[in-house]
Amino acid sequence: MNNGISIWNGYPVHGDIEELDRIVESEGFINLDKDDVITVLSAEGESTVTSGVNIKLGEAFNEVVNALPCKVDKVEELLIDFRFGNKQPEMSELSSITDTLSEVNPDINIMWGISSDESLGDSYKVVLVASVKA
Repeated sequence: MNNGISIWNGYPVHGDIEELDRIVESEGFINLDKDDVITVLSAEGESTVTSGVNIKLGEAFNEVVNALPCKVDKVEELLIDFRFGNKQPEMSELSSITDTLSEVNPDINIMWGISSDESLGDSYKVVLVASVKA
């Protein structure tokens, strides 16, 4: 894990906690809220936030997973915030990602949301909030 720990709403978090504020403040097609974020942050283990941007949703997802401090099988709670610019992703793309995670780690609890962000242009952004087993 990176050595930098910030406090968000009383919870210690590794990574960019500004992403947590963006998740809570955004309105999307499938919304995530403060309670969803707190569910992950209050789980046993260390909390981390990672993000990735790419013109392909799958590549953005791979980037963000690779930025986690561990393999997915060590994650207990996972919140995924999918953001898109000009092109909305296909529901099948989103389902494929969450299905793959569940296959790798059948015990993982996944929450996800999707919203638009015009600043992304033709890109996608994926933000993960994860509770990682120690």
